[in-house]
Amino acid sequence: MKLLVSVFFLFVYLNANGQVGPTRNWVDSEVKLTDSKGNTVMVTNSLPKGGGVVYQNGKKYGYVVFWARMSNQSATPIELKLKFPDVIFFKPPESYVKIVLPKESMNIKKEQLFDYGLTNLQSLLNDESNQLSILKKKIGPKEDYFFYVTVFIHIDWSGSARAKFELKDKELFYKLSVGSDTTLITCGSLDFKN
Repeated sequence: MKLLVSVFFLFVYLNANGQVGPTRNWVDSEVKLTDSKGNTVMVTNSLPKGGGVVYQNGKKYGYVVFWARMSNQSATPIELKLKFPDVIFFKPPESYVKIVLPKESMNIKKEQLFDYGLTNLQSLLNDESNQLSILKKKIGPKEDYFFYVTVFIHIDWSGSARAKFELKDKELFYKLSVGSDTTLITCGSLDFKN
């Protein structure tokens, strides 16, 4: 009987510890952006997670979930404004993506979760009440702000998806690569409030 109890506890111990894997770094890129007055923001862009399929009006979409962090490293507040076009076309024109900003908040504790903890992607695509039409956020000095960017892809693609924010003057762009196609999307602004 002692042997059976010992084997049982050994099995439970090995099974419980065997399911814990190492944490992975999901950061794809970090870019430090500085304005002419020396104000700095660090932009962190994640690797994609996802790869499921959802439907809207009978059309099939693959999806990938990204997150981004805007880290204000200055003594000056910044104002972030984001708005994506309804549809972004690739080549050929029947290939396009929809970028959705979920209302659900992201934080670093969700980084290791499936789809970064974002749930019900079908509802996110089809129900605009779950989406932000415009993301507008004031980020205080020495403050971080995390948010999701979800890309719904209406194409058959192979290869990986990558995305990152870029800043030119005060204008924000989202560089999106899906397979071999890449596009630069005007999507908002990042402004230091002096």
